Amino acid sequence: MKIRTIILLMVICIVGISGCTDSATEGDVVSQDAEETANGGVDMQVSQPDASSLFSAFTENDAYKGWSIWPGKEAMMEGNGVHGDYVSIYVSDNALSSAEIGGATMPYETMVVKEGFNADKELTGIYLMYKSEGFNPENNDWFWAAYSSEGDVKTEGRASGCIGCHEGKEDVDYIFMNA
Repeated sequence: MKIRTIILLMVICIVGISGCTDSATEGDVVSQDAEETANGGVDMQVSQPDASSLFSAFTENDAYKGWSIWPGKEAMMEGNGVHGDYVSIYVSDNALSSAEIGGATMPYETMVVKEGFNADKELTGIYLMYKSEGFNPENNDWFWAAYSSEGDVKTEGRASGCIGCHEGKEDVDYIFMNA
């Protein structure tokens, strides 16, 4: 009985000690793939949002074009004129299930990317909603950005024009598509 107790204590110690290490060993699978899958193909860890950095992250290799179009919507659908005559709205994979049920609060690191097109279906602008924990609690932590079709930042941060338009939808996390 004493030997079993000693062996059991040794096993518990070994398991406990092995759980304290965070270095990878040959058998561990440590890659960006897990993070990419969880975040819609983009490492969206941004401590303090910056429109230029975010643009690079979601456009690198057209990453956002691999995301889903907002559930129930289609690419190049008619717009209301604010963002263009036609729009395509992409949602990052980490928020897709919330978008599918509608009305749910989006998880942090969500990106909603809207492309705006003119009547000739030429890209005229790209718009971003990025949910960053602690960034703007008064407006559900949304960071807003508007870009030219070339990616130049037109506005970013706590953009009053964006907030003013979306604040009527605060009960559905500031997103019109959830209404």
